[in-house]
Amino acid sequence: MDRQQKNERAMQRLMAAAGRGDAAAWAQLGQCYARGWNLPIDPDLAYGWYRKAADLGDIDACFGAASLILEGRTRDGTDPAALKLLRKAARGGHADALALLGWCYQSGRGVVQDPVQAVAYYSEAADGGSAAGRYNLGLCLLKGTGVASNPMQAIACFELAAEQGYAKAQLNLGLALAEGKYVPRNVAHAEHWYRLAAESGYAKAQFNLGLLLAGGELTDQDDVEAAHWIRLAAEQGLAKAQFTLANLYRRGLGVEADRTAAMQWLRQSALSGYAKGQFELGRRLLRESPASAEARDLLLAAAGQGHARAQFELGRWYLRRDNISDDTEAFRWFGQAARQRHGEACYNVGVCHLKGRGTHVDLVEAYRWLAAAERLGSARAPAAVAKLARKLDRATLTEARRRAAADPS
Repeated sequence: MDRQQKNERAMQRLMAAAGRGDAAAWAQLGQCYARGWNLPIDPDLAYGWYRKAADLGDIDACFGAASLILEGRTRDGTDPAALKLLRKAARGGHADALALLGWCYQSGRGVVQDPVQAVAYYSEAADGGSAAGRYNLGLCLLKGTGVASNPMQAIACFELAAEQGYAKAQLNLGLALAEGKYVPRNVAHAEHWYRLAAESGYAKAQFNLGLLLAGGELTDQDDVEAAHWIRLAAEQGLAKAQFTLANLYRRGLGVEADRTAAMQWLRQSALSGYAKGQFELGRRLLRESPASAEARDLLLAAAGQGHARAQFELGRWYLRRDNISDDTEAFRWFGQAARQRHGEACYNVGVCHLKGRGTHVDLVEAYRWLAAAERLGSARAPAAVAKLARKLDRATLTEARRRAAADPS
């Protein structure tokens, strides 16, 4: 009898038991429909079977039904119903239900947000052996959320959860080892934990493993394998992996150089909302068409996420679009980039104040920003600062230098 036949026989027995009113079979059917075990994934059918078993007191089914509600995977059920099911499972000693209750209190889902109560539930879940409870308790200990910060205890929690195969804990443990944060730096051990999480399909771990393999810190550096893991993460929709894969195709690292593939992955990273991808694609489109509205929209999206270079380029775009400038918008975006210590943006803010473009003429403010640009390495700024200083009277220059000393950037 082959595997498929065995699975079919097992499902027949499960359906028969469910037909006889076996609550455990109902709960198992819920799992099958929820996870796609020998049946098509159908969260609504899964919820229905879970609820039948939960009504008879099956705590695994209570947890399963609550999880579907809180994950937004079923049209049935409400947050209050999910909380009631979780509490029922928790009273029965279900450790993962305790962990999920902790998450509800931490996020304020269905209850008043209470980080201290969240930690209490996470701690109880961790004591009960829940990997999710141990991981979330570790995060709270690391960040000092609802409990005093204790990074060493946090790492201990991550280690326990990682050993249970919890991918997020494996990633966090790998990060700590790779960066030497709270533990001695050990790149080989970081690779071990990244790889375990990556092999379970966790996109962030796949990406980190790829970067580590390509970074030259391992004795068995492998650009081809690195590109393989980065591609897997990109195919799962991880935007920064898509951006990195575009660069690999552009440079021919671990893959055959392919400009078309590079542009496709760059565009995908931009569509995924990645600011670096939006900026890079926008910048390339500007080279082809300096007045491109698509380029402007991409720069706007990246600038709105605080990307300083996008803010600077957006300022330049508003100065030159179709030969019709919009000085006010240009000044606004130069200012946002300047406040992030972008040297050329500081220079342009200074020039705007000097010439009254997008703002009023203010020679003191002009000096202030030009001096900031000089400190940040703008090649044009020193001459502009010296030239402006010669134009100012002694009192004005003294005030300008006083403001400049405060470094507005």
